[in-house]
Amino acid sequence: MSPATTVPNLGRFVNEGGTVVAVGRASTLGIQLGLPISDYLVERNPGEPDRRLTGEQFYVPGSVLRVAVDSTAPVAAGLEGHVDVFYDNSPVFRLGPDAALRGVRPVAWFDTATPLRSGWAWGQNYLEGGTAAVEATMGRGKLYLIGPEITFRGQPHGTFKFLFNGIYGTGEKAAVVP
Repeated sequence: MSPATTVPNLGRFVNEGGTVVAVGRASTLGIQLGLPISDYLVERNPGEPDRRLTGEQFYVPGSVLRVAVDSTAPVAAGLEGHVDVFYDNSPVFRLGPDAALRGVRPVAWFDTATPLRSGWAWGQNYLEGGTAAVEATMGRGKLYLIGPEITFRGQPHGTFKFLFNGIYGTGEKAAVVP
């Protein structure tokens, strides 16, 4: 199936009361569905279009990074105020000014210019202020966008809660988009 077919179907599923948990690169689904979010890892210059950061500016190829967590969010139940995540050049989001009004809220974000815990990160300072995980209410359903690879080879064991809370926490039908 093509994105032209899949994305609208996933949008309908959520709007009708379903839950979708999108992890890693699949989390860009929120942008495709028109939520008020965009790519955070861009250069922004007045009067110019945003330009994606180059590999010379930013490159984090499979490292453990620390994110702050809103532990009051249902998808983050059982997590502390900070958690380590496995990050492999994963999506990072910028929430639009109307995000809260449209039912979109940050669940995890980079609150420091030095989130590296293990591995290496070129340009890690670009992450500060970016959102790593988002919860969105769409119609009667929920969409969870989780940029970091929360299930990668069992390494980030502490972040499995994002996945399981997203699937089981709502008590509704759920789908996982890997």
